[in-house]
Amino acid sequence: MAKNYGELYNILGWGEPYFTVNSKGHLCAKPHGRETAPGQEIDVHSVIEEVLAGTTNDNKKGVYPIKVDQNKDVIQDLVRFGYDESYGLEAGSKPELLVAMSCLAKAKPGAYLVCNGYKDADFIALALSARALGLNCIIVLETEEELDIVVDQSAKLGVEPAIGIRAKLLTKIPGHFGSTAGKRRKFGLLEEKIYGVAERLREMGKLHWLTMLHFHIGSMIPATEIMREAVGEAAGIYCNLVSRYGAPMTVLECGGGLGVDYDGTRSGDADMSVAYGLEEYASSVVEAARLRCDRSGVAHPVLCNESGRAMVTHHSMIILEALSAIPEPPEDETCDQLMSKIRDLSSKKPRMAANGGGGASLYSHAAELQKQGIEMYKLAKKMCKRVTSDANTIYNYHMNLSVFSLVADYWGVGQLFPMMPGTLVDITCDSDGKIDKFIGGGETLPLHPLDPERGAYYVAVLLSGSYQEALACKHNLFSGPTLVRVEGAGAFKVVSVEMGPTTEIIGTMRFDVREDIASAVEELAKKNNLWVNVEPLKAKGLTTMPYLNEYKVPKTT
Repeated sequence: MAKNYGELYNILGWGEPYFTVNSKGHLCAKPHGRETAPGQEIDVHSVIEEVLAGTTNDNKKGVYPIKVDQNKDVIQDLVRFGYDESYGLEAGSKPELLVAMSCLAKAKPGAYLVCNGYKDADFIALALSARALGLNCIIVLETEEELDIVVDQSAKLGVEPAIGIRAKLLTKIPGHFGSTAGKRRKFGLLEEKIYGVAERLREMGKLHWLTMLHFHIGSMIPATEIMREAVGEAAGIYCNLVSRYGAPMTVLECGGGLGVDYDGTRSGDADMSVAYGLEEYASSVVEAARLRCDRSGVAHPVLCNESGRAMVTHHSMIILEALSAIPEPPEDETCDQLMSKIRDLSSKKPRMAANGGGGASLYSHAAELQKQGIEMYKLAKKMCKRVTSDANTIYNYHMNLSVFSLVADYWGVGQLFPMMPGTLVDITCDSDGKIDKFIGGGETLPLHPLDPERGAYYVAVLLSGSYQEALACKHNLFSGPTLVRVEGAGAFKVVSVEMGPTTEIIGTMRFDVREDIASAVEELAKKNNLWVNVEPLKAKGLTTMPYLNEYKVPKTT
C-alpha cells in the first residue's frame, strides 16, 4: 500500500470535506462532501490518465457573481442546480449582463439578476430590457448620478425599473481585501446620501422603484462577528428606509465575503483563512438582520447573498506537469557569515530625528528603520534557505504552466493555494514566474524524484475554482488550460475536453489570425521555398496549445 500523504499536505485542514487521499496515495475529490459514499470518490490521477488516453421561496436567495468565473459550464450548472431555489446571477458589465440574460432564460421565474458596477445609459437600457423580457432584473445604484440615467432611460423605453442602492458601510475587515473599506470604499453611497436618493424618489413619485439595499464589505471575511456587525449596520439603514421614508423594501443584499479556508487552519488570519463554516456564516447573517428588524418593527427582508468565491472555489483544480528538476545552487555565504551580518545590522541604530526637526526628519528616520528591517529579513530568508539546503538538496521543478495565466492570484495578490507538492518554476520569460511560498509558511514542499521511466509527474493546485480563469493575463501569449469536465462519482465520466485556445489568445491582441499571421507566414515561406516544411508547423502552432506538448525530460548522467 502506498504511503498516505494526507497528513503531510494537511488535507484534513484545507480539503475537508471535499478532498482526501486514497489507499493508492492518489488525490481524490469527494463530490458530495461528507455525504460522499464509499466508491463515489473521484480519483484525480485516474481522470488524468483517461483524458490522456482519449486525446493523444423562502427568505433566503442567492446570486452568483459572474466575475468570479465566467466559464459557460460553471454559470449554466449553477443556474440549473439552483433552479428550485431560484438561484440567480450578478453582472458588473454589459458583456456579463448579456451572459446573465441568456443563462437566466432557463432559470426559475423570479430569480434575481442583480446589476452592480458603474453604468452608462446603454448598460441601464439593457438592464431595463431584461426586465421587459420578464427577468427579475434589479439595477443597483453605485452613484447618485446613476438615478438620473435610470429615470431618463425608463421614460424612453417605457419600462418601470426595480432599483437598489449600494451602501458604503463603516464596518471594515482586516487584510488585503479590506484595504479600501469604510468611507474610502470605491463603490456605494454613505448613509445620508442613501436617504437623499430615497427622498428624491419620493418627490418624483417613484419610491415604489426602490426595493433593495445592497452592501459588500470585502472578500474573505475572517470572522462571523465582522459579518454580524456589517449586517446589523446595513439592516439599520434598511429599516430607516422603510419606517421613515415609506420605501417598499423587500431585499437586503449582503454581497459576498463568505471565505474559504485556504490554509486549513481555521485561524481567521486575514486573506488565507476563515474561522467559521457555512452554517455559522448563514446564522450570523440571519440573526443580525432579524434582531435589527424586530427592534424596529420592520418586516423581515429577503436575504440575498452573492458569495461567488465560496460557491466555485472547490469546483476545479489545476493539474500541472513537471518537465524537469534542476538542483538549486547553494548560497555563497555560510550560515555563520549570514548570522554575523544579521547581528551587525541589528546592533546599528538609525539616526534619530533631530529635536524640532519636524515631519521630514521623522519620516527619514522611519524610512531608515524600514530599510534596515527589510535587509535583516532578506538575510534571514537566505539563512533559512541555507539551513534547508545543508540538509537536503533543493530542486527547482520546471512546470508546464504560466503563473500569470493559471494562478494569477498568487502573482497578483499573494494568494496561497494548497498544492500537492511543490517548488515550482514556470516556462515564461519572467523571473516572477515561480511559486515559492506555500500554506504553512514554507518555501518548499517535499517532492518525489522525477523518473522518466515511470511516466509523467503531476502537481495539483487545489481550491482554484474562483477568479483564476477570470484574472488570467496574456504573458507570453500563453492561454488558459485545457478544460476537462468530469461528471459522476466513483465511475466518473469525462464529458468534454477543450484545448487551450492559441488562435483566440492571439486574436485578443488585435491580430487577424488568418490575414496577419497565417497568410504572412505562408507568403514568406513560399518566397523562400520552405512552405512544404513550414505549413504543417504553422497549422500545428495555431491549433494546439501554446504550452509544451512533446517535451522530453533530459536524461541525467
